[in-house]
Amino acid sequence: MLKKASDIINRFSRSRELYIMIYVIMGLLAAVSVFAGIRNALIFSQDFQYDAAKALLYGTDPYDVSLEGMKSPDVDGLSEFYSYYESIGAPQRMEANQFPSLLYLLAPWCFFSAKRARVLWLVSNLLFTGFIIVLLRHTFFKETDKKLFFIFVLLMIAGTPWRNQIGVGQHTLFSVMFFLLAVYLSEEKRMPVPAGIALAVSYFKYTVTAPLAVYFIYKRRWKELIISVIPHIAGTAIAAVSLKGSFPDMIIKPLKVASSLSGEGSMDIGAIMGGGIACVVVTVLLMLFLIAAGFICPKGNDRLIISLCVLLSLIMTYHRLYDFFIMIFVFAYFDEREGGSPAAEIFYLLTCFDVFFIPRLLHESEAGLIIAGVPYYLFTVYILIAVAEKIRNKGGGIYG
Repeated sequence: MLKKASDIINRFSRSRELYIMIYVIMGLLAAVSVFAGIRNALIFSQDFQYDAAKALLYGTDPYDVSLEGMKSPDVDGLSEFYSYYESIGAPQRMEANQFPSLLYLLAPWCFFSAKRARVLWLVSNLLFTGFIIVLLRHTFFKETDKKLFFIFVLLMIAGTPWRNQIGVGQHTLFSVMFFLLAVYLSEEKRMPVPAGIALAVSYFKYTVTAPLAVYFIYKRRWKELIISVIPHIAGTAIAAVSLKGSFPDMIIKPLKVASSLSGEGSMDIGAIMGGGIACVVVTVLLMLFLIAAGFICPKGNDRLIISLCVLLSLIMTYHRLYDFFIMIFVFAYFDEREGGSPAAEIFYLLTCFDVFFIPRLLHESEAGLIIAGVPYYLFTVYILIAVAEKIRNKGGGIYG
């Protein structure tokens, strides 16, 4: 009797009807998420850093403005930007926490008025999402069953992180798309120079993509890494001349602005520890561990390494919930022969649902973030142990 019931469950789990049911449910959730994200972006998209980029292009130091707490510097077009948000009860002040070489990347959007730039950035983020899906399929998920891959895509789009990313006009989609493009150009096309340039652009959200770039250390793609730094050295020098400041100031001042946000994340170490020097020490130690893992982890563990990079990147520095959409990268790990156990895969699937939906249902309260954070940290420890075992056993692994 039990064997017969088990056979029925196994047949159903592989059936066309099950996938249709999942696609319908997840498709509806994703459609609602897309609608809500677009609606919110057209009204509340305030994280674009249009004001900081515009100020830099006009020769006004956005870092001094941010550190001094000025609301509306005398820059053409910014009065419209700030007055709009004041009119909807969401007053803004400049927070230039990006290096100047990164702010220059927003120049194409700054040629438009604030209203048009907001709409264009929304369209851009939707396009970046499409490119992320295509590039994931051609890189880390190229061996994944197509039916499962589209379930992961729908899960990403249906979740709160992606919707908030679109709604507030964040830059992680932009950065992650260029990171994946760098991986694709480096591995699939063997084009180190274009790959290095794409990697340089991806650093816009460096708190995500700098840890992800450890993947290039693991792959020994030194040309790409070296090339990726050159545009930022040049951009920093140009900004120093333009703003009549020093080269070190162009690095130190953005970090000062960013440090003021270190304790305001969602589930990261800074949010847990409340910022401060101890938090910085932990972050540095985690980054050093990640780099060391990239150097010494044996070949054949691409998806395990990128999973470790993703999971640690989201907790080692300041991150709001909107950055956690990249958690879907980790599903690629379970496709490898040396991948995690089925129980771990189920646990991670539940963790994703937890992070993607529970905090929103609980209005991103402390309780909601704890409920999401506990399994996230547990699974991160699991991946840390898996990497350590791969290194210790020189590829044998704890599942081999």
